Amino acid sequence: MDKKQLVIEYWHQVARQDASTLRTYFAPDAIINWHNTNEQFSVDEFLVANCEYPGSWHGRVERIEVVSDDVLVTVAFVWTAEENFSCHAVSFFQFEGDTIVKIDEYWGDDGKPPEWRRNKGIGKAIR
Repeated sequence: MDKKQLVIEYWHQVARQDASTLRTYFAPDAIINWHNTNEQFSVDEFLVANCEYPGSWHGRVERIEVVSDDVLVTVAFVWTAEENFSCHAVSFFQFEGDTIVKIDEYWGDDGKPPEWRRNKGIGKAIR
């Protein structure tokens, strides 16, 4: 399968919080690192962290970069069904064949720039 399509489908299942389908994307001994919170998960732990996270979610891939045959980087936009919270995740996927063996992720909450930058009058909205 085309790895770009695979990661798009993967992110769809992340938003759906579908543990049984998500499991099929991973090698049994895959590791998932969430660097912002200094956590490393096994596949089973990741499924608990993702699929038991409260609320209903939506998500879409905003960007995919192919680094090599076995490494892809995605930027995903994830938001609550109530649209009261959103975040972006930058994810580095490492594959063996069509199977994920490692993900390094960096999650950031969306929000306003800090007050000190707003007070300086620098920057402008992206969208």
